[in-house]
Amino acid sequence: MRQGLRMSRWILLATLLAGAVMFWPQSLGGHVAYVRVDGTSMYPTLHNGDLAVVRKQSAYRIGDIVAYRIPHGEFGAGAIVIHRLIAGDGTSGYVTKGDNRTIKDDWHPRTADVVGLVRYDVPGAGNIVADLSNPMWLGGIVGGLTAVVMAVPSTPRRARRQPPQPRPSRHSGTPDLAGERRPEPNPERSPAFAGGDSRRHP
Repeated sequence: MRQGLRMSRWILLATLLAGAVMFWPQSLGGHVAYVRVDGTSMYPTLHNGDLAVVRKQSAYRIGDIVAYRIPHGEFGAGAIVIHRLIAGDGTSGYVTKGDNRTIKDDWHPRTADVVGLVRYDVPGAGNIVADLSNPMWLGGIVGGLTAVVMAVPSTPRRARRQPPQPRPSRHSGTPDLAGERRPEPNPERSPAFAGGDSRRHP
């Protein structure tokens, strides 16, 4: 029973840690970002107000839906756009376009400008993107999950049995401070007989 509870506790902790690593935001050194979908340029694939969960990749392919930042020095620099890659490459720059648009984007982001590949779409959940990106809010979640794991009951360990104490020896004598036994005084060798009056009485 005790081993089962301990194993369940470790499995729960490992699951929580794996989930935290998988969805740890880029703002805290992770590989995942949470982007709100604004507008209808990606309709019907993505809708206004959806939450796009994107993950950083080492490379991207034509046809991928990605979130990218408008390159530095161009109009709107720094803003995040979620569109599809339709041509180009990560070195010279990609060509992007919204599924609901007939014209291509004016920007040509490179691999370094791409925030990540859209892996999941959560309909209508875009309003929580600010909370998910807030380190204090995420830290509160991690702290709460840790408290739940620590609250899992565990069986207390049984007290170890004390080794049996040695029984006192039946040998006569009085123990001294060092634990040794002193012999009982012999009346025949006491000072009264050794140095006393040796005269015999009638």
